[in-house]
Amino acid sequence: MTKNDIKFIQSLKQTKFRKENKMFVVEGNKLVSELLASDFKVENILVTETWLEKFPEMAAGLKSYDVVNAKQMEQMSSMVTPPGIIATAHTPSYNINPKDAENEFILALDGINDPGNLGTMIRTADWFGINKIVCSSDCADAWQAKTIQSTMGSIFRIQIIETDLKDFLSKTQQLSNSATPIYGALMEGENIFTKKIEKKNGVIIIGSESHGIREDVLPLVTSPIHIPRGKGSQTESLNASVAAAIIISTIYNS
Repeated sequence: MTKNDIKFIQSLKQTKFRKENKMFVVEGNKLVSELLASDFKVENILVTETWLEKFPEMAAGLKSYDVVNAKQMEQMSSMVTPPGIIATAHTPSYNINPKDAENEFILALDGINDPGNLGTMIRTADWFGINKIVCSSDCADAWQAKTIQSTMGSIFRIQIIETDLKDFLSKTQQLSNSATPIYGALMEGENIFTKKIEKKNGVIIIGSESHGIREDVLPLVTSPIHIPRGKGSQTESLNASVAAAIIISTIYNS
């Protein structure tokens, strides 16, 4: 590893350079294993001697890798305690058609700026079989370290795009002649626990905890839904990822 190699991997900690180079970093046994089991194009795998001694079986399964010292691993890692194995991979490019919502659920995220919440939502979508997520342009970057860690590998099984959400939803309505439901989590929506949902398709919009679904997107919601608070509850709002899990679970089991 040259100093330039290390600087390049360090640069991938920043969204700007991840997008410019269309690459990202994965750390730890679990996530690297998930990456290698996917169709993603892996650029390189870097390990320490200590890691090789601790995990000889996993090392034996790697087609190729480079050995770095502990200091180099620490420089490249985003974690407080570097895991001893890092991989770099190419960011995939997906094309999610708004018309896809006619036959399946698509999760739409409006301004989710916490990477931990975003990662948890990706993991939740994977659990329930939603494999397409559309993020507004100001959502947290799906390919940053904290998001990837929070997905626990689900990010390698989900198609994720970043786009103009209003435009995507408008096209969804146009292509389906407004027949495709667009669910939006709103305080004044219909009780999600009593709402009957016959067909398993449409778009499910989750807004941020601070702003909710924004004003330019609100008019495109055709089916407002709401998670009712318990009697006497004084809690102002639910965590966005928790709300997403409740809504998706309830819709799938309605």
